Amino acid sequence: MIKDYGTTFKNDGINSLTTTPDNKYLFAVSSSGHLKQICLERREEVHDYRRIHADNISCLETTRDSKWLITGSYDGHVKRISIDNRQVDKDFGQVCDYSIKTMKITADGEKLFVGDWAGHLKLISLRDRQVIKDFGKIHIFGISGIIITLDQKSFFTSSEDGILKQWSYKDNTLVRDHKQITGYDIFSLC
Repeated sequence: MIKDYGTTFKNDGINSLTTTPDNKYLFAVSSSGHLKQICLERREEVHDYRRIHADNISCLETTRDSKWLITGSYDGHVKRISIDNRQVDKDFGQVCDYSIKTMKITADGEKLFVGDWAGHLKLISLRDRQVIKDFGKIHIFGISGIIITLDQKSFFTSSEDGILKQWSYKDNTLVRDHKQITGYDIFSLC
């Protein structure tokens, strides 16, 4: 049975969703960049952030401790929001030159992989906003997914043209280019 959470984006679709690991909240952002927070237990909207970026939000991530919501936008900016006080805690500024397509927080909650629509990948510190590694353009087309293995030995990136690449988590080097594993778009990795 599908539950109705009583929130809508009038004349607008949902662009991205994420939940907190403690299963308290769901965050939904509309295709026009409108962000809402829904309490999963009460099944109701608890906060309307409206627009927190100058451009539309393209992706969302939450930290494992359920304290922070990370947002990436079409203008290449990243922001960190405190889930408790519902305020922007850190504005990382423009992290990418192109629209952010996907993000993945590392297991330690300290770093963030950011992939853009032009195929660039960066690893940034969530503590001090510094770029830890700029991988450069690693895919010909936009990066559509980033996933870290549970043993934290590898991470994978995928692209809109169906290419899958495996990387060493320890030293951030390319382990294997799996080439095109689908006829076209890989929309996400999980």
